[in-house]
Amino acid sequence: MAEDSSVAEAEAIKQLIASGEVLPAFARVRVILEWPRGKRLARAELPRWLAMFAELLASRGATEIVDAAMAAVRDPDSPDRMYQLGYELIDLGLPEIAATILWHCLALVGESEEVVCELVSALESALRHPDAFEVLEGYPALRARSYLPRYLHAYNAAMSGRLDVARAVLPSLTPGGTDTESLHATIAGIVGRADRVAGTCPLDPQDLRGWTYVLTGSLLTHQSPYGFDDPMHGRYAWLADSLPLVVTGIDRLVSLVKGLDLPCVYAPQLRDDEILAEAIALRLGIPRAPWPAVGVPAPGLVVLYDLQTLPLHYAPQLFQRRPDQIVYAHASPWTVDSPIAPDVTTLFYQSLVPAWGADERSIEDVAASVVSSPALEPSELVADQAARWEALVAGTWPPAPGPRSRLWAGGPVSSNRFT
Repeated sequence: MAEDSSVAEAEAIKQLIASGEVLPAFARVRVILEWPRGKRLARAELPRWLAMFAELLASRGATEIVDAAMAAVRDPDSPDRMYQLGYELIDLGLPEIAATILWHCLALVGESEEVVCELVSALESALRHPDAFEVLEGYPALRARSYLPRYLHAYNAAMSGRLDVARAVLPSLTPGGTDTESLHATIAGIVGRADRVAGTCPLDPQDLRGWTYVLTGSLLTHQSPYGFDDPMHGRYAWLADSLPLVVTGIDRLVSLVKGLDLPCVYAPQLRDDEILAEAIALRLGIPRAPWPAVGVPAPGLVVLYDLQTLPLHYAPQLFQRRPDQIVYAHASPWTVDSPIAPDVTTLFYQSLVPAWGADERSIEDVAASVVSSPALEPSELVADQAARWEALVAGTWPPAPGPRSRLWAGGPVSSNRFT
């Protein structure tokens, strides 16, 4: 930012603050500090904007991060102060600003594995995997001598659509212990699934289904028609769910599992999950069973309405896919990672309102309404690409027993994300 325009912008923001317009002021400071614009700030400009940022955070009660920000303002040439601020900004949910701070920190310390990896973490949280990949490309010596940067290079390559790089790095990721076994398995799983769908999926910048399977092992049964060509490419942003959409998901799930030997349906003891599980049990003609007090629900169909509400203590129980076990989530978030990837999910969303809203009837009565509802109209299915779906299912279903991946946020298919 040129000096004159920078001074003028700072004065305009100060006037907003003085008049009590904190939110517009905060939004304008964020624009300046966020990646990638923030990485182009001269280091001498950072203290000015960080001080203003800290003042605005203080007005919102974020006292801990204010202390870290002011410490960096007082000593902007301290790598420790900058690193601590970047770390805390990631935790606060501001990874785009964290990336800027960590980029400037990296300029102070040179080739530091700790700072490089934290910068990459910030960029991953901001769903800027190509930028994370580019950062790691710039440190070949660091990748050569250290496992974690090498893994992150392969992972962000895959998340950027560069399967060639992930495949080339994989032989150098031979695990040397428990910590590295899971990292190796992540990249090996991605490469293996990519090989499995070679010639079936285009894996281009609009192939949401293909990339979802390759990166996570999940089958996505429905793609949003809203902004499919641009800017959403099959994901939903704010979604007020509907019974027809739920029924469409159930119909496609039933077509997948009807040939499997699934004795019952399980769901966590959450109302939305139990309603959906009851509806699916009615459709399949099998009982809905209570979640086991000990052990894992296997074999059976594990049903989740919204993957994001899965209680964390259940996730380890579902990490291993057991024989004759399928995990189904109607809705899955796409802007944050989830501990496990469902075997089947209907849709991706950023913000979700459940289909039955404040309906206070019994679980059984609401489930009966779901089962009796019609599915989506054909106009809502125009992005579902039936031929591609059938080809993907033919080459990947049913899933074999083994570890489930995490459901990674983002990927090579972009979508607009709203804040």
